[in-house]
Amino acid sequence: MAGETFSKIFYWEIEVDKLHVSLASTDMGAARVGIGLEQKTDGASFFRSWFPHATLYREQKANIPLIRAVRRAFQGKTVGPLNMDLRLTNFQHRVLKAIARIPFGKTMTYGNVAGMIGKPKACRAVGQVMGKNPLPLIYP
Repeated sequence: MAGETFSKIFYWEIEVDKLHVSLASTDMGAARVGIGLEQKTDGASFFRSWFPHATLYREQKANIPLIRAVRRAFQGKTVGPLNMDLRLTNFQHRVLKAIARIPFGKTMTYGNVAGMIGKPKACRAVGQVMGKNPLPLIYP
């Protein structure tokens, strides 16, 4: 998100409930999730646009924690601890941390989230963060 620069990306694809999910992790943890509704997405092509300077490796092992987290999210269960490698600004981090506190099944407006982080007038900025959310199933 905030000037993402990675040297190595390990990617994998899974299918969950007829959705095609592309997963990317680094040596440090989960980096990005992409969801395709209609046809299977080629993970290498998808992640090349997000990480143009990284070397991509198709590897399931590095993505196992993220695969488990995604499957739990689809089941409506708590994701649990997950190592992440997100390159975020302080504001982006605060927004995603606030989103993570919203109980499963409950919705909030961007204005509500802005209030949660002490920036009640930042609802448009919250919307920008959510529009670029790198882990939409982890931070719904």
